[in-house]
Amino acid sequence: FGLTFDEVLKIEWLVYLDTLASFIGAKPSVLGLLCTDPWLALTIFFGPCSPYQYRLGGPGRWEGARQAILTQWDRVLKPTRTRVPAGSSSSFPSLLIMVGFLLLLAAVIFAFQ
Repeated sequence: FGLTFDEVLKIEWLVYLDTLASFIGAKPSVLGLLCTDPWLALTIFFGPCSPYQYRLGGPGRWEGARQAILTQWDRVLKPTRTRVPAGSSSSFPSLLIMVGFLLLLAAVIFAFQ
């Protein structure tokens, strides 16, 4: 902690979470995971820190934590993707396009005569 009043309340949140998790036995061992599940270990080491990694073992263990870690980027990016609108059942837009094309064709033909 710092020396001034403002700095007393500041702490690095990741260090704080790792310290708390190590006290209760929930901090994941990346080296241990590297031997048993290398893809998960690399995702934890190089990916964003998420609370799911503290649910892999120890008290409060959750069976879905591995899947949640491996798919967290999908949940982050999904809201930013553009949705494809459902096709309309009306034939009016296609009819309008055809009439416009025929009018354009007629204008071009009559312009050169």
